[in-house]
Amino acid sequence: MPNWAFGNIKVTGTREGITSFIERFVSEDEPSTVAGKRFFARSFIHEKRQELIDEAMAEFENKALEDTAEYTFVAMFAWSAYSCLIDGYPQQNKEECITLVDACVEDHVSVEIHSTETGMCFEEEITCDESGDLFNSESDLSRCKCRNCGEISHFGSFEDLEEAECPECGECGFDRCEEE
Repeated sequence: MPNWAFGNIKVTGTREGITSFIERFVSEDEPSTVAGKRFFARSFIHEKRQELIDEAMAEFENKALEDTAEYTFVAMFAWSAYSCLIDGYPQQNKEECITLVDACVEDHVSVEIHSTETGMCFEEEITCDESGDLFNSESDLSRCKCRNCGEISHFGSFEDLEEAECPECGECGFDRCEEE
C-alpha cells in the first residue's frame, strides 16, 4: 500500500480548459475516468467530477466567455505528485495516462501544486504553465510544536500553522521548531 501525498491544486484557464483539466483526475464517478480522455496516473479526487466542475464554473460568474479564472481543489497522489504527474507512473501507461506538461499544453491551463507526504515527511511544489514550462522542487517538512500540548507534527511551508489541528489534543495552533 502506498503512502499518499495530498495536494492543493490551483488551475488557471478558460472554462473549457479547467473543465478538461479536472476531467483528467480519477474520481468517485462510475466510470472513474472519462472515456477516451488520457488521465493522470494514480491521481484521485474524492468528489464527483461534476461537483468540482460546477464549483470551478462559479468562478466565471459575471465574466466574458473568453475570460480566465482560477480554481483550487484537493487531490491525492500515490507516493508523490511528481511520480504521478511528471515522471514514473505516466510513462508506464502512455496509452491511457498523460503528464502534467502535456495536459497543461493541451488544456491551455497553468497549474500550481503544493503537496505534502507525511509518511516520508516531504513537501512538493510544482508549477507548469500553458507552454509546458515546468518547475518542481521537493523539501523536508518542518517540525512543528503544538502550542497547547507540545505534540510534534510535520507541516509544509505553505500550510497555515494557526489553523492546523493537533492530532493529539485537537486544538489549533503550531509553532515551527528551531532547526537542530
